[in-house]
Amino acid sequence: MLNAKSLSLGGVIAALNVVILFIASVMPTSRLFFLVVSSFAISIMVIETGSIGGLVFYLATSILSLILIPNKLISVYYICFFGFYGIIKSYIEKKRFKMYMELALKLIVFNISVFVVYIIFSRIFMMKVFVTGSPFIAIFILLQISFLVYDYVYTIFISFYYKNAKRH
Repeated sequence: MLNAKSLSLGGVIAALNVVILFIASVMPTSRLFFLVVSSFAISIMVIETGSIGGLVFYLATSILSLILIPNKLISVYYICFFGFYGIIKSYIEKKRFKMYMELALKLIVFNISVFVVYIIFSRIFMMKVFVTGSPFIAIFILLQISFLVYDYVYTIFISFYYKNAKRH
């Protein structure tokens, strides 16, 4: 159940998150950095309010990003991966799978997200996103490595939050 403190925290963090997404949409560089920073907000909500609070936060910020963010591609990235990854990560890690199973599940979620983004870009935005041969393999491997680094940094952020900022 969401109480007044949870709602007010969610509202403040959602506003900050939308500002971060807006900055990502108007900056000529560092878009990925701002998307990663925006994804950390969901973990704060999951830690403070639980999975339901995190889900409500994700839905609210996704709708706000579609309405307020001028660059809709940033919204697509946020909705298809960066926004909900904190909820998925929390769920997978709470199940206490073995390390290799956790990584496999996270990689599956990531690759499904990449596929969904590809479909959205190619079908809805009519962008030509087609790579074959060696460049495809190189891009695929780089994406997997980048995701693993992102997951590790996300884990460090969560540990930092628990140690230094969690409400008691």
